[in-house]
Amino acid sequence: MSVPDSLGASLVEAVPWTEQALLVGAGSARFGFAFLMLPLFSNEQMPALVRNSLIVTFGLVTLALPISFEPQSLSATQWTLLIGREAAAGIVLGLFFGTFLWAMASAGEIIDSKSGATIAQIIDPVSGSTQSLTASFLGKFAQVTFVTAGGLTLLVGTLMLSFGVWPMGPGGLTLDTEAVRLFEGELGRFFMIAFFIASPVLLILFIIDLGMGVLNRFAPNFNVFMLSLSIKTTAAIFILLLILPLLAEMVIGDLATRQDVSFSIMERAGDPQ
Repeated sequence: MSVPDSLGASLVEAVPWTEQALLVGAGSARFGFAFLMLPLFSNEQMPALVRNSLIVTFGLVTLALPISFEPQSLSATQWTLLIGREAAAGIVLGLFFGTFLWAMASAGEIIDSKSGATIAQIIDPVSGSTQSLTASFLGKFAQVTFVTAGGLTLLVGTLMLSFGVWPMGPGGLTLDTEAVRLFEGELGRFFMIAFFIASPVLLILFIIDLGMGVLNRFAPNFNVFMLSLSIKTTAAIFILLLILPLLAEMVIGDLATRQDVSFSIMERAGDPQ
């Protein structure tokens, strides 16, 4: 028995809305994978029913988009590749929007590892794993700032506009040298942001360690370790409270650049038409 190369007219006649359902599914993949790259849409933080309803609702926008191909003429393999490309587009957009959020949490881990606060771990409801107190605080602060600054609105708007930059359709993908450099730069940017945020606190903690070392030199019987824990934790909290307004401005400023960077990498990846 031969397998037809396309969906075939018989399936469309049996289920008239097959093409529309496939288009919505492909469009939902772009929105869904972009949302899943952000900690805001984790299973622990947002119920699956609510998240999936939002994804499918935004996916309905594909029904109003002009398409330059015949959905009925695509084979099952071509539909699978098309949905995979839509998922890749969503991952790219979600990655470039979520870098700063993950970097803030990583900065908290760096601070706590230096101050010794990693002995106190909590279960983070976002990731479902253990996390230090400062990492959880900075992660939540970044998420709240992201939402209140209009980050979700900008993300959804970017996803909508991305269909103009990277239209839905069959075809191949290409990654040139510049596109690879953009991904490499984003990875380096992640570590740079994390260490940049943690650097003021780390500087103070190193100075405290130096002072504790001098104290231990002249008073070897003094319990420097127990004293340094409380001093370093208090100093870290104080410095973080001082720089919180600057961190909020950094999140807002970072949002302003995300759309252009995301579109740049999508253009470099090639037009799937």
